[in-house]
Amino acid sequence: MASIDSVSNTQTPCPHPDRFSSLRSCSDSVSSHTGDRSKANTPSPTNASITGRSKASGPSSSSKHSNSFIAAVVEGRGTRAEVGLCICDLKTSEVVLSQLADSSTYALTLAKLSVHAPFEILVPATAVGPVKSKLVVAIEEYLPFSTITPVSRQLFSDTTGLQYIQKYNVKEDSASLLLGIPTKYFCLAATAAVFHHIEEMRNATFLSHSVLFKYQICSEFMIMDCTTTKNLELTVNLSGRNDKETLFGVLNETLTPMGSRCLRTNILQPLCDQKTINTRLDCVQELSQNEDTFYALKTGLKAFRDTDHLITSFIQVPTKPSIKHSEQSVNRIINLKHTLHSFAAVTEALNPCKNRLLKTIHRLLSDFRLAKFMELIDNVIEPTVVLEKTALGLRNQRCFAVKAGYNGLLDVARQTYKEAINDIFDIVNRYVEEYDISLKIQFSVTMGYYLSVTMDQLTGAELPLAFINVVKKNKTLTFTTLELVKKNAKINDSLMEVYLMSDKIVNDLSNEIQSDIVALYKASEAIALLDMILSFAHLCTVRNYVRPDFADTLVIKQGRHPVVEKIHSTHFVPNDTYVSAANTFQIISGPNMSGKSTYLRQVALLTIMAQIGCFVPAEYAAFRITEQLFSRICSDDSIELNASTFMLEMKEMAYILHNVNEKSLVIIDELGRGTSTHDGLGIAFAVCEDLIHSRAFVFFATHFQELTRTLAVYHNVANLHLEAEVRDIKLRRGPGLSLAKSLDLPPDIICRAVQVSVGLASLQEKARQGSESEKVVARRRVLAQIAHEVVLIQQVSERMSQKELILALQDTQQRAIAQMLAIRGRG
Repeated sequence: MASIDSVSNTQTPCPHPDRFSSLRSCSDSVSSHTGDRSKANTPSPTNASITGRSKASGPSSSSKHSNSFIAAVVEGRGTRAEVGLCICDLKTSEVVLSQLADSSTYALTLAKLSVHAPFEILVPATAVGPVKSKLVVAIEEYLPFSTITPVSRQLFSDTTGLQYIQKYNVKEDSASLLLGIPTKYFCLAATAAVFHHIEEMRNATFLSHSVLFKYQICSEFMIMDCTTTKNLELTVNLSGRNDKETLFGVLNETLTPMGSRCLRTNILQPLCDQKTINTRLDCVQELSQNEDTFYALKTGLKAFRDTDHLITSFIQVPTKPSIKHSEQSVNRIINLKHTLHSFAAVTEALNPCKNRLLKTIHRLLSDFRLAKFMELIDNVIEPTVVLEKTALGLRNQRCFAVKAGYNGLLDVARQTYKEAINDIFDIVNRYVEEYDISLKIQFSVTMGYYLSVTMDQLTGAELPLAFINVVKKNKTLTFTTLELVKKNAKINDSLMEVYLMSDKIVNDLSNEIQSDIVALYKASEAIALLDMILSFAHLCTVRNYVRPDFADTLVIKQGRHPVVEKIHSTHFVPNDTYVSAANTFQIISGPNMSGKSTYLRQVALLTIMAQIGCFVPAEYAAFRITEQLFSRICSDDSIELNASTFMLEMKEMAYILHNVNEKSLVIIDELGRGTSTHDGLGIAFAVCEDLIHSRAFVFFATHFQELTRTLAVYHNVANLHLEAEVRDIKLRRGPGLSLAKSLDLPPDIICRAVQVSVGLASLQEKARQGSESEKVVARRRVLAQIAHEVVLIQQVSERMSQKELILALQDTQQRAIAQMLAIRGRG
């Protein structure tokens, strides 16, 4: 219960019992002036207003994202160990379960944990000592800000975990969840540890059948490790100065706390199901094209508070009785009433929508159980009740929230309470007349009703003897009387009687709502998803984004880095990207500060945007579904700094090489800068060879020009050079001669240097072209490219006429012959 420790923080009570029905606070005092003695006045008080929260910001939209996750991890034995995960959000009371067949690097486990970044991770005590397990070491390394708490291995019981799920899982989803979960032993064991910890260490528990459990399969989402999320600045800016300069900051036009959390989770865990992604894109397209619906939804969403937090307040109860929990009961009901009104406004705005997903959201928000909640509240709660925060406001709210006439005994008890309050004001009025002092009634939780007066209002040198417990603070005196002390005791007695009956009625109402809490869960999820999609619709209209396609190739025309474009909108130069089966490995060279790192991040960020269902900044874009995204990006151009992190660089590459597959997207920036030139080149070449064979889409930025020549033997390698734009690399004079000219060297030396440079370049080119091995590589490259073109033609052949198909094949054949003849003619 709220308490007031000083006089300056007290509240002035409502002095007239008739005012209690409106649960309003008064601010005027009981006063009297010499020669004009008045009774205690009862002016009209001010209502506490109910306003919708503004757009989610602060912690939810940056690295300061309020972390309320607690997790438990347990692994089995074997070379490919089974790892069980249970991650509980204490703020929203949603629980994510997962069981993974992981590798020795624990890539899947770390990726799943990094999405939620729990503040505390429970592990079996046997995994911590006397020798730490590889899993614990990996968690400590990749999630340094999470506290690892060892607990008894006996608490990781799959039997107990299943009992917790059967007890707490919402009934509507129990059948589907319990169908496959009993065999996920490690996942169940982790669940047991989490819920035991919440009950014993956090003194909280949940109501039966009130928690939403979700079993997630890793294949449903793109996997990114925490190094990649950091390198790409998805939710946290590397400089740490402005978290709006992240992908989350750019895309976050959400209007609700739920939508903000949904966006953050999706950015860290993009979808892999193309059908689901396209459904989202259809929603974005429909909302961006229907202005009336767009603005109606925007207006409706602005009124929402945090519905997830509201649900938690209903279902999460302290293990021991709490006065504070009881005091907030009516506030929870009022918040729910406001939320139900907000659901209705959004439902009406969705009526014209035709998209299947939008219709599903409409159906969830129109659930008959939500209307039932509203009817229950209207039958029990006084309609004039508003939110209260002050001690006196909460007391009055708790007493008078239930409608008059709902319970006869309660009405009688409240009348007794009102009469006791009236007696207080009568006593004070008598004091005013008797002592001719301007008195002000104050209230605090600890003292009840007491009196105060300012020093300049005293007509005599001292207070009358009847005033006791006098305390002076600044220019104010506070005090009470024996009579007031007795009346406060009587008020407390009558108050307890009112509380017992009022609390029971409100608790019965809460229990009826809790029995169908799953309807609120689903409605809240629907609002979160709708808010995120509406944010995407806003972005595609104000920032010239286009809808992405999905294919076996990666094609981006005039792509733009979403964050850099927002910061430097007038100076950003778009770039093209093309990756197919014929050129899966792209070497990108260019001078320092030419934008290689920005280009790499741009490709990765646009891929993430496409797979969360967002339009992308480009003139045209098509993506291959990426199941894993890896990065190794140099964060500083200082060679000295990189030298000190060479070991980290190698560990990151080992992690990538161990987990990469043909459905991966890999971006690597300046590998090998932290060591000597020869060692760096050798390491870079070996890594490149391995990645080339993986068939993953790889973008490899390097300062080693030798790689463009040594890797030319592989037909699926493309060489690009970045200056002001990305284009096929061509031999050109290096910057050395230009630099020499700028330094005013003698003209004859410059002229001779140019002659020698041109001659050497010509000899080198003839030698390269005359090499038989180069011809073999060139022929293989042509064959691979032609084969890829034939596959593409076959994919679109159903939409082509027979004549168009023949022409396309003939054109491909003629180009192949011409290129082969050109290769034969080299010598």
